[in-house]
Amino acid sequence: LVVEDEPLVRLVIAEALRDQRFRVVEAASAEEAVLALASGLAVDLVFTDVRMPGALDGLAFAGRLKRERPDLPVLITSGHLDRLESGETSAFISKPYVLSDAVARISAMLDLEK
Repeated sequence: LVVEDEPLVRLVIAEALRDQRFRVVEAASAEEAVLALASGLAVDLVFTDVRMPGALDGLAFAGRLKRERPDLPVLITSGHLDRLESGETSAFISKPYVLSDAVARISAMLDLEK
C-alpha cells in the first residue's frame, strides 16, 4: 500500500514496484488508506509519506498501524525529516530517495517477513 499525496511521486514509486511484480494499491492520504484497510484490503507492507493533507499525517498513521496491526511492516518516507525519533519502530527512508533504493528496501522488508 503506497500512501503519498503527491500524484507524480505516488505514480513513480507505484510503477517501479509494479515493474518488480509487486501488487500495489495506492492511496492519496492516510484517511484514504485507513478506509481501504478497514474495508478488508489485505496488504503486506505500507509505504507512507509523512506530510499529507488531512487530519492524519503519515507518522500518526504509522503509529495507528503499529497499535492495530503490529505485524504489518511500515516504511516511512519524508523530505522534512532526517530520521525518526528514538523509540519509533517503523523503518525510514529520506526523500529524495533513489527509486531503486526504495524498491530494494521494500523488497528486503518483505523478505524478512517471510
